[in-house]
Amino acid sequence: MAATTFTFAPKLVQMIDTLREDMHAGSRSEVLRRALALLKLLKDAEKNGAEILLKKDGTEQRVIIS
Repeated sequence: MAATTFTFAPKLVQMIDTLREDMHAGSRSEVLRRALALLKLLKDAEKNGAEILLKKDGTEQRVIIS
């Protein structure tokens, strides 16, 4: 596996750290891998004609991934 280094703004690092805690992930890298896997899944579904919806209390909201 190739190693790559990224530099993120402090607010983004804080967001990644919050997600790491919420997800019980072992590392920031794990958070980013999961995020990219989810984005790929959503984009593939969208390319195949699927709509992505969030539903809360009976209200649906369409999600557009650009």
